[in-house]
Amino acid sequence: MIALTYLSAIRFSGADAGSFLHNQLSADVLALAPDESVFACYCEPRGRVLALLLVHRSHAGYYAIVSRSLVASIAKRLMIYVLRAKVNIEVLDGCAVTGFQAGAEPGPVAPTTEGLQTPPAHLAVVAVPDSDDRLLVGAADASVDTSAARQAAWKLAQLKRGIVWLCPATSGEFLPQMLGYEALGAVNFRKGCYPGQEIVARTHYLGKVKRHPRLLCTTAAIGPKPLDKIQITGAGQSYDAVITDCGHRQDGGSCMHVVTRMDPDLAVEQIEYQGQIIPLV
Repeated sequence: MIALTYLSAIRFSGADAGSFLHNQLSADVLALAPDESVFACYCEPRGRVLALLLVHRSHAGYYAIVSRSLVASIAKRLMIYVLRAKVNIEVLDGCAVTGFQAGAEPGPVAPTTEGLQTPPAHLAVVAVPDSDDRLLVGAADASVDTSAARQAAWKLAQLKRGIVWLCPATSGEFLPQMLGYEALGAVNFRKGCYPGQEIVARTHYLGKVKRHPRLLCTTAAIGPKPLDKIQITGAGQSYDAVITDCGHRQDGGSCMHVVTRMDPDLAVEQIEYQGQIIPLV
């Protein structure tokens, strides 16, 4: 069990919780069976992604895992659109998100309780799609590994799969396709309307996505910030790239998730950051 302090959770309950989320997010939330999960984008009207959510359907409602740095602003924005819908949105400030592998289940999930003061040990066990990873929403546990190294290793493994949890700097900057979110199953191009759907769908069907995601790993210990710019070189040409997230390798190196105009079929040979030429692994 690994403490994932960069993640938080929101609970959606009420008779209209499923339809509300379905109408706000890019995934087919209504297709979820109990205990199923799906990645989803919450976009603004221009189609830019405000946050990546991992939505889980429980028997009592829905849980959404989201970046801790964005959870308050995303919940506040969603509340604006509740209107007359029968849905309650609750940021689970008193809960922790921890990660573990399938086969190490922590036990039965506790019944839902409103207005958590002392959260039960396990509110929800959220499966990360297409992996053995699980995320537990519940009370902080003294037995959970809180080491920075283990958390960094977990985040790096997810980053290599294209799971990029946005932050305030990157929120609202990129279309889902620029971040590779469609490969996570976070965008359903057959479902109905949601904020930004027209632009996201048009970009998909016209094939006009000019920027693409890349994961670049190096043994050098560099720590670029989100939206920092680097230069990448391939096939004798240099291209701009924008940092979306960065992870740390066990050997002290770095892995950077970037968005660039470089053709996805071209191999990156080296990167330049802050005037330094840095070879890739």
